[in-house]
Amino acid sequence: MNADQREELIATVKQTGEAHDAAKLALELFERDPKNNVFESLAKAEYELEDVLRDRASADCEGSYNCGADEYRQGFFVDGVEYVAIASVEYNRHDKTYYYVEEFDFSIEAV
Repeated sequence: MNADQREELIATVKQTGEAHDAAKLALELFERDPKNNVFESLAKAEYELEDVLRDRASADCEGSYNCGADEYRQGFFVDGVEYVAIASVEYNRHDKTYYYVEEFDFSIEAV
């Protein structure tokens, strides 16, 4: 492999990484849009969105010294009515370094 091939591979890796990051962000924005969260019933919405919001809170506190937000919200629709799922989160930590979700309260409100 010569220097030109190496530089070409580095550029390809950089472009691919940027495309991956852009696609990941676009998917996240799509999934958070209330219009893309339509459920058959409030019970089904609660079942799915409680896990979604808990996963977001847990993901936000991955790694050392990372603590998630106190509240997470997700808009959604049931029978054409807009609602918002709300998660209130309290954290604790291991070894004064790694946070984790300790308390998780979930509710749904009509908008």
